Amino acid sequence: MATSLEAKIEFKQLCDIFENITKAHKADKKTQILQTFIDKCRNISNKLKKECPESDASLYPILRLILPNLERERGPHNLKQASLTNVYADVFGFAKTSDTYKKLANYREPTPGKFTGNDFADRAYQILDKRFPRTSTGFTIERVNRFLDDISEKNATKQRKVETFRVLFRRITSFEMKWLTRVILKDLRLGVGKERILQIYHEDANEKFLVTNDLREISDQLHDPRTKVQSGIQIFSHFKPMLLEKCSIENIDKLFRGNDLYYAQTKYDGERSQLHMKDGKFKYFTRKGHDITANPGYGETGSSGFLTSVFTRCLNPNCYSFILDGELMGWHKEKRMFGTKGMNFDVKKLSKNAHHQPCFVAFDVILHNDILLVDKPYKDRLKLLNDIFTEEEGSLIICPHTSISNKEELIKAFNDCVRNKEEGLVVKKYNVKYKPNVRNGSNCYKIKAEYSENLVQDLDLIILGGYYGEGKYTGMIKSFLMGVADPSCNEGENPSRFLSVVSVSTGIDDQTLHDLQKKFWIKECPNGVKGPKKSLPDVWIHPEHSMILTIRATEMIRSSEYPTGYSLRFPRVTCIRTDKPWYSPDTTSELLSLVKDKGMIQKLNKREATLDDINEAPVPKVRRTATRSEPVGYVYNTYNVYSKRIKALTRLLDGKEICVVNGTDELEKEQIEEILQQHSARVVQNPRNTTFCVIVGNDKTMRGKEMVNSKKYDVVTVDWFKRITNQSDLSSLGDFLPWELLSSQDTTKQRLADNFDEYYDSFMIDADEESLKRSFDKIAKSLADNQLTVEQGKEMDEELFDGNASPYSLFRDVIGFFENPSCCAKFKFRFMSGTIKDNIDNSVTHVFVDDSEANTTVRNLEASLKIVKCKWIEDCFRNRQVCEIADYLIDR
Repeated sequence: MATSLEAKIEFKQLCDIFENITKAHKADKKTQILQTFIDKCRNISNKLKKECPESDASLYPILRLILPNLERERGPHNLKQASLTNVYADVFGFAKTSDTYKKLANYREPTPGKFTGNDFADRAYQILDKRFPRTSTGFTIERVNRFLDDISEKNATKQRKVETFRVLFRRITSFEMKWLTRVILKDLRLGVGKERILQIYHEDANEKFLVTNDLREISDQLHDPRTKVQSGIQIFSHFKPMLLEKCSIENIDKLFRGNDLYYAQTKYDGERSQLHMKDGKFKYFTRKGHDITANPGYGETGSSGFLTSVFTRCLNPNCYSFILDGELMGWHKEKRMFGTKGMNFDVKKLSKNAHHQPCFVAFDVILHNDILLVDKPYKDRLKLLNDIFTEEEGSLIICPHTSISNKEELIKAFNDCVRNKEEGLVVKKYNVKYKPNVRNGSNCYKIKAEYSENLVQDLDLIILGGYYGEGKYTGMIKSFLMGVADPSCNEGENPSRFLSVVSVSTGIDDQTLHDLQKKFWIKECPNGVKGPKKSLPDVWIHPEHSMILTIRATEMIRSSEYPTGYSLRFPRVTCIRTDKPWYSPDTTSELLSLVKDKGMIQKLNKREATLDDINEAPVPKVRRTATRSEPVGYVYNTYNVYSKRIKALTRLLDGKEICVVNGTDELEKEQIEEILQQHSARVVQNPRNTTFCVIVGNDKTMRGKEMVNSKKYDVVTVDWFKRITNQSDLSSLGDFLPWELLSSQDTTKQRLADNFDEYYDSFMIDADEESLKRSFDKIAKSLADNQLTVEQGKEMDEELFDGNASPYSLFRDVIGFFENPSCCAKFKFRFMSGTIKDNIDNSVTHVFVDDSEANTTVRNLEASLKIVKCKWIEDCFRNRQVCEIADYLIDR
């Protein structure tokens, strides 16, 4: 006799329910089918409990199959569509070169008329149908759950999984295989949301789930539909944490309208986690409710894991229970610094031999000594948090916080985060109460640079390939491989080599997606295009048939997967660049110019925030968005003129045709174009013989360089634009000034040569302080441009000293960085022709330290760098010859 509910219900019955729900078109009908089934299961369960009180009558084994994406007890299957394709191929013995394998592997490709359905499970069902038994053998839900447990075991090898599938596939039909595949992929595609399914199970299930995130607890506690939910946070029971509302720098004024006090904290880039403890027993939960207590590095008791042992010895003896909200971070044992989620480690699975160890950063306490604190103001919870444990560097810390009461203090705190390359800033109102799973209206905010328009560096990348989507996007290209141009490989004036950087799908609306399907896609990678090593696109596109998208990301990360050596984290499309031709994406050099140091992560911040970002009303501009094929508000004509309907204010530029290539951080391209039109200019997107001038705000871009190097046009900086639009007399334009020109036509060059010398000194106007400084800067630049190279310096020494090295140039070959900028030896080093760098880069050969600073300096430097005591410089200077350096090296 079956002693559990799951052993009394066949899996095929559940599959039939799934199929009927899918085929039902109306939401009410779907609800009715599922409600009837759950009621039937409840009746069988109640009857079983009466007949056999010791039996397991829980509906959880059924509910976890209906909501597989909410199931937390079972480990990950580590089986997605690609790996399932390989498993099914091994089970049935068809080769990876066979048509069967290709049809299954390429399930996302459009195949009109051949297959119905729109997901991997449908494709597998139709391809493999004849290989399965024709009738069901009564496989129960209990057997299915046991199968899922087997393939989810940590030690389950691929071969073991294949054998487990092989045994199963002898017992079930292809129809059951289809639905089991969807359970494994945790996407049943029923057309009913999880909130609706929980509500069908019990009217209070959603409220309970918002707190506990525990499907078993919901299933068992709400077994009786008449039961009222007992909400509340409990020890050793996961709950959804309080969340942060997004806030941009431009909107921080709203935080201080009531003269409120806030606490500012660093936003850590780790794993949001909860730590529960009672009477020496610990449990660790991730944000999504996964229990990681048994993972290496944690542990239930002080003797069973690293982090718990730290807590045990650092815990206040008067504390016998708590729930802490915080962030799990990876702490590098040698470099003594935090890693981030963009690095190649998982903080949940750190082993004893890993370079990083887990560190818990606590920023809130929810329960203390069995007293729930959710109604206590945050300032009181913070005070109590400091009394729970003693901090230990790299293992257990309390998130530092500062009090702020105005926008000036907040700007300063934010900029400190930018300088420290941190993820962002968290701002919490001093009296806020703890509200699980609440984001908007929580009075807790997260502020990141990428939330603001002008603080991060966006990238203009070209589409190189496409990936088919799933579900309603099956057969459609849903995400796109983006890349940069390699300026070292050009065919004529246009680049001929493109390198992939990242794939992106976020930020593209459905209409734009449909438009992109019409592009000329091909199956083979075009010559000159370099894709990623592994995740190759399903289709490719020739660059000359492609287009450019503006991509915004949180940061750039090192990646061996992409040929540039870097990729982007959390990319999204912000703009369709219909105004840029295919040959003008960002280049590899422009991408790599964003690399500021040798770190794994490169923040894409352009600058720090200022009060101007809040106080100054920006010049109205037209924002290009990804929801239209053309920039909003502009009218295109046959001459490619942008003619926004702007009322002219002056006739300063009447009749002047001007092309704006790009702007600056302060003035964007669209702003400049609008102001030019206010002064009656005719703005064009591509210069020609009739163009008066070309404005280039950034001459490092490919198109900016192209304009400057062409010598066809008068190319001016934004300074020219500012001068002529801010002058008091707006009736007279006047001539260009030589320092405003990046390049010029011969006629302009000759005209200006009649009025200015090569150092910008005017023949007609008396010099003043500003003009003298400009001339002196030009002279200094001219001297710097003509500075001798190291090799030229050596040749000069040999000529002056009869083939010998100069005693006054002992350090000509040495490029040094001084840990102590005020070190006296620095001046002797420079006097003896040494080259000094303010930062450590690839050119630095020696790092000079004071004896007292040796240990702290050596800690994080590359092994290839020589770390030398400054005394070496002093002794070389005293002896007028290079001393043996081995005696002065710092051991590491």
